[in-house]
Amino acid sequence: MRMSPRVALVIIGAVFFLPLALAWLMYTGKIEFRPVETRNRGELVQPLVPVSWDGVTGVGRPDEAAGQAAFEPTHLEGHWTVLHALPARCDSACEAHATEMRQVHRASGRQMGRIRLVLLQPAADPSMAAELRRIYPRFEIATDTGGSLEAALERVAQEYGTTAGPVGSTYLIDPLGNIMMYYEAGSDPNDLKSDLKRLLTWSKLDEQS
Repeated sequence: MRMSPRVALVIIGAVFFLPLALAWLMYTGKIEFRPVETRNRGELVQPLVPVSWDGVTGVGRPDEAAGQAAFEPTHLEGHWTVLHALPARCDSACEAHATEMRQVHRASGRQMGRIRLVLLQPAADPSMAAELRRIYPRFEIATDTGGSLEAALERVAQEYGTTAGPVGSTYLIDPLGNIMMYYEAGSDPNDLKSDLKRLLTWSKLDEQS
């Protein structure tokens, strides 16, 4: 049976226009579609939680000209920041996690300059900071004297984690200063490495900020 030209034209039109119409309906929200699984390994924070660095002090990255520098929040602007909340005393498990963070950073290869690593102490402890920096000199060791940063971390931990608080958890902060991913205490560091690799490959947010 031979198809009439009119029917053929209708079929060709449907094949061309239906996907466009479906995409438009999904974009405008008239059709809601959420994939059952996402490719991210950490917990995606939605909506994003902005952080404030007001009152945060500590030790920054070494400066080639001035030597050891003080922690400066503006140094994080325009970069992907991995923030890990430390316990009051950094035991062997804490040091092992710091070592894992070092390996995650090194694994980013040529993209290392796009990432900042911040370890948050509950209270300033110069000896503890020195030990951690011996593990990796690129760590920035900070203490939140104002409490606003810890409040944001606590909010995310309560929403997305099962631990009592942020201690031992890791947060990925985007170049605009928002917590976008959360990794509960005890998470596999390869999860963070996988998410960072994907973000650094596809996102240009740090180039736009």
